[in-house]
Amino acid sequence: MKAHRSNLALEKEESRIVRAAQRGDPDAFQRLYARYKNYVYSLCMRMCKDPVLAEDLTQDIFLHVWRKMGSFKGQSLFRTWLYRVTINMGLLYFRKHRIGTLPLDDKTLQVAETVFLRNISPLHLDDRLSLKNMLSLLSPRHRRVLVLHDVEGYRHQEISDLLGITSGASRSQLHKARTKMRLALGTGDLHHRQEATLRAA
Repeated sequence: MKAHRSNLALEKEESRIVRAAQRGDPDAFQRLYARYKNYVYSLCMRMCKDPVLAEDLTQDIFLHVWRKMGSFKGQSLFRTWLYRVTINMGLLYFRKHRIGTLPLDDKTLQVAETVFLRNISPLHLDDRLSLKNMLSLLSPRHRRVLVLHDVEGYRHQEISDLLGITSGASRSQLHKARTKMRLALGTGDLHHRQEATLRAA
């Protein structure tokens, strides 16, 4: 109960800071920048794996956020809105420069192994590179939902808010991503109860 009250107090404080920033208060925006700059930088690093580029993107994103503060309507947490802005600007940059996104790093591979290879003999795969190649078969939108749900632990409604899609679309894309992975692994008929679990996720 105390933790709940504490979270509510923090949310109210942040709402006050956000409203002040929307009115053009530079000090309020500086507080938001100080609070979230590492968060945005870490998101950019996950996408590009380049510290210099991630720093440049972070600065560009906050400049954009300062200009677009009025577009934040408070229908979600500011952090959620900032996440969506960061991902969208990152994707826009990568599309312009034809750079791949959502790299298949060790963290993604480790979680994917847990999700897809549980109860599957390792003889079905030659090595970790095979799994990486299978993940690369997924479309960017399917892999993005897969990473958000299975790696980052977001729920479908949160993914809906983050990506601007419906929760039903999030469920559908996750199901298609998992199905394609299972088919690539040659385990399309593996464990009916696992399929039931996937549908309920």
